[in-house]
Amino acid sequence: MKVILKTGLMLLLAATLFTACTPDAHKEIGAPRNIARSLEGTWKLVKATQVDEDAARKGFPFKELDITNIYPYTDFVLKFNSGSPATFTTTPGGSPKIIKLASGNWTLDNPDYPQKLTLTSGATTEIATLGGYPSGPYSNLKLKVERKDASTSKVLITYTYEFAKQ
Repeated sequence: MKVILKTGLMLLLAATLFTACTPDAHKEIGAPRNIARSLEGTWKLVKATQVDEDAARKGFPFKELDITNIYPYTDFVLKFNSGSPATFTTTPGGSPKIIKLASGNWTLDNPDYPQKLTLTSGATTEIATLGGYPSGPYSNLKLKVERKDASTSKVLITYTYEFAKQ
């Protein structure tokens, strides 16, 4: 009798645990965000950072440098227009040309969860990695551009550019 009672209680406990662990249905919070649409507009450079990738690989202490005030980087303006194809224009002002192209078309590698921003003008293409895009309370756009050794394709320096929407 004790065995039957123990077995029954164990089965009742197991059934209670399994039914208690069913997930609740959650509704979506608003419409899915459209990242391409959030990139549209005029962006002004507010911060530029340089990372020496070789120093980072070797564990050196001085591998990152804020270069915003070394040159007038904050003069650089980037404008993304919507359309088919979506176009862009750059206005370097007195800053270095962080993006070599003056104008052209822009695309994202994945419209829902983009990682790469491709800028093209004719046969010339530049690819930037999206370090962060505007969403919610974070309104800045971060682009990472890698500069590679032409002979070995090894990444030497990575620049991170942070833009604020105008």
